[in-house]
Amino acid sequence: MQTHAIADARRFSLREVQRQELVSQEGLLIELLSFEAGQRFEGPVEPAGCVYQVLEGEALVREGGRSTRLGQGVLGALPAGTEHTIENAGGGLLVVLRILPA
Repeated sequence: MQTHAIADARRFSLREVQRQELVSQEGLLIELLSFEAGQRFEGPVEPAGCVYQVLEGEALVREGGRSTRLGQGVLGALPAGTEHTIENAGGGLLVVLRILPA
């Protein structure tokens, strides 16, 4: 079993959202996204969809013409082929798990 300490994987930069791969194995990719205030991540269109789990802070996910706020402890799932962005909706740090079928 692989284990990862989220606290050790958090990385922040004022220049861009930081992406840290945590798990990459057959059928699964999990990465940690770390946002400074005001940063935004252009989520690539995933053929199998993706899931975001907010660990810290508050996120705003935009897809299609809709916006959805995700707070700490909230999980959001996007269907396959969805164009979207996720951004830090608060004034502090945002830490999100991004889970993809690989």
